Amino acid sequence: MRLTASLAAVVGLASVVVPLGVAPAYAADNVCLGVDESVAPSQTGRASATYDALGIEQAQEAVARLAPAATTPVRVAVLGPGVLGGAIPVHATVVAGGSADEIEDPLGTEVAGLVAGAARPDGQAVGFAPGAEIVDVRVYRNGTSAEDAERPSADALAAGLRRVAELAGGDNIRVAVVPFAVRKDTALRKAVAAVHRAGVVLVAASGDRPDDGTEFATDFATSADDPKVRTEDAGPKIFPAGYADVVAVNSSGDPDGALANVLKNSRTAVAAPSYNAVSYGLNGATCVVQPTSTAAAAGEVAGVLALLAQRFPRDLGPQLVARLVATADGTPDDPTPLTGAGVVQPYEALARPLAPTEKGEVERTVVRTDAETRATAPEPEADLLASTRENAVWWGLIGGGLIVVTLMLRPVLARRRRT
Repeated sequence: MRLTASLAAVVGLASVVVPLGVAPAYAADNVCLGVDESVAPSQTGRASATYDALGIEQAQEAVARLAPAATTPVRVAVLGPGVLGGAIPVHATVVAGGSADEIEDPLGTEVAGLVAGAARPDGQAVGFAPGAEIVDVRVYRNGTSAEDAERPSADALAAGLRRVAELAGGDNIRVAVVPFAVRKDTALRKAVAAVHRAGVVLVAASGDRPDDGTEFATDFATSADDPKVRTEDAGPKIFPAGYADVVAVNSSGDPDGALANVLKNSRTAVAAPSYNAVSYGLNGATCVVQPTSTAAAAGEVAGVLALLAQRFPRDLGPQLVARLVATADGTPDDPTPLTGAGVVQPYEALARPLAPTEKGEVERTVVRTDAETRATAPEPEADLLASTRENAVWWGLIGGGLIVVTLMLRPVLARRRRT
């Protein structure tokens, strides 16, 4: 499989000779997208950086403590080139494109491992929702192939999404994730709508920065140093992330710089870190996610949504999304093109007492400005006798005036009578 420029650089670093006596910290760190079946299996000893950063252990404990007993596992559909089973619990495989047998591209396996990969032999965690199961929906063969027919297409993705919509009820598919991008397409838009009507939350990558010569290289800068980066917006061009009712996920925490590997996207709903996450490769062993990837971040968010579906099995899709977005560390009222409403907070999403409506609306506390919250005197109560008192005053003045006039005229009148 041909490696992208960013990935090739990362894989190349792994082959640097280390002087005697200075052992690398993690000698078995294979990069997931650089692993195929020919790479000798070796488990990484590294803890998953994103698992720890997002507090997934605490989130899983909350699910174990609070979720009602379930007879059917929550299932997550992973659309891509295929998922290698074994350490990843694959419930079913659906072929809408690509190959029914051989898996050439490791992306689907990397993403599925982040969703539901089993713990390593030494007990270290991998998947965010290991109690979930994967529905492997194959829609292309190889994302880096020179052959157009083997790469992702809107038609094949639409076919895969239609199958997800058909299977959703019977197979308890609550979440689906698309870790790649295609261009806008009418059939794809209709398939996305069908998935939404079926009650499935659709998660999609918001877009990685393209390498030279790849699909979106003419649409966006291939380097973060390009001045075009300042005004770029992947929202109108990256799909299915650009459609309504899709949770577009960006990736945060890139050690190479915020825009080195991801695109700004005005449709971003939330973000998640992805660098040095641990997943599974095509050799069946654990590996690390490098460089930062919106595809991997989308897989992680799909795992968080699977936990939410376990905790709140009666919630509709919009309600699950509302819990995710309302508890992110930013604000839904002021989303950004890099993190949307913020980085997801899984434990908060599971534990905070929210009551989203079936449409996904959440009552939020409104923050008032100092001017709005400054103490003021209370409004006086209505005086029901004010007009009566006013009339009494005037009648009193008139009566008093008449008395004064009478007293002044009395001597005059008295003299007239005497004369």
